[in-house]
Amino acid sequence: MDVSNPELMQKQERLRLFLEKLSQDASLSPCHDSASALSWEELLIYTGYDSRNGTVDVAELVSLTLEKLGIDADMKAMMEYILSGGTVGEFMNAAWHRPESTGSNARDQACDEG
Repeated sequence: MDVSNPELMQKQERLRLFLEKLSQDASLSPCHDSASALSWEELLIYTGYDSRNGTVDVAELVSLTLEKLGIDADMKAMMEYILSGGTVGEFMNAAWHRPESTGSNARDQACDEG
């Protein structure tokens, strides 16, 4: 891997900033309590994710989860929102309240299934 590649370095820095912001995001506490949060295995089943060779593309999994919840957004949109100063909770609330999304029924379903 050529670390002198400016494009790669920029992507790595954006990922570092994104992960740092996620680590500080208080809105990431589970919707009810830790007992109701989906495990990785449950999330893979819920989304219908096809785990190729036992590996998981977390960005793809997040995008599939958003789609399954009826949210017309993907991981890239969430990353941009968070890097612009928003939180995951704000992103999800804004997405659920958009007229073209399926609404809070999908959110309630995801929390109830956990």
